[in-house]
Amino acid sequence: QWREEKQQRAMRESDTGLNSASVFAAFSEVCPDNAVIAVDVGNNTYSFGRYFECSKQSILMSGYLGSIGFGFPAAMGAWAATQVFDEHKNRPVISISGDGGFGQYLAEFTTAVKYSMNMTHILLNNSELGKISKEQRAGNWKVWQTSLHNPAFAGFAESSGGLGIRVTEKEQLIDAIQKAIAYEGPALVEIITDPELI
Repeated sequence: QWREEKQQRAMRESDTGLNSASVFAAFSEVCPDNAVIAVDVGNNTYSFGRYFECSKQSILMSGYLGSIGFGFPAAMGAWAATQVFDEHKNRPVISISGDGGFGQYLAEFTTAVKYSMNMTHILLNNSELGKISKEQRAGNWKVWQTSLHNPAFAGFAESSGGLGIRVTEKEQLIDAIQKAIAYEGPALVEIITDPELI
C-alpha cells in the first residue's frame, strides 16, 4: 500500500521544483547496496525515511537532535573510516541534505577536493529552511525568516574542483546521480525541489 502511495506522490507536479518521492525513487534505483549514506536533519531526512528503499546500505543519522549540517561532515568522516581497511576502500560514501544544512558546512567541499575524497552529496535545494516553515504553518503562524539566499551549489562544486550537476527535471535524476556516484572525487548533485512536496 505504501509503495502505491509513493507512486502517486511521485506524480505530483510543481512549477517550483521536483517532489521528494521522485528524488528518492531515482536514488533507490541507482544507490549501490554497499553504500554508506549520511543523512542530515529536516524535511530531506523525513523524505529519505519515507521514500528510500534501503537494501544493504549503512545509514548514519544524528538522531533528529537539531544538528543541522550533520550530513556532509558525517560523510567525510565515513570516507576517512573506509580508508583504514582495504576491504572498504572502494565503498561508496553518499550524503544527503537540504540547502540549509549544506550551507552550514559549504566550505568543507573544498576540503573534500583537497584530499580527493571520493564521495557524493545529494542536495535538495528548496531555497528555504523547509522544516521550520512547516512547523510555523502547523502552529498557524505566519512563515517568518525561513527563506534562503543560496549560491549556485553545482557551480560552487565545479569552481572548487569537484563535479557539480544541477537537476531541474525528473528525467535528469537517474543519470545525474549515477554520474556523480561514478565520479572519482567529490561530486554534488543539486536538485531543485518544492518545499511542500515532501
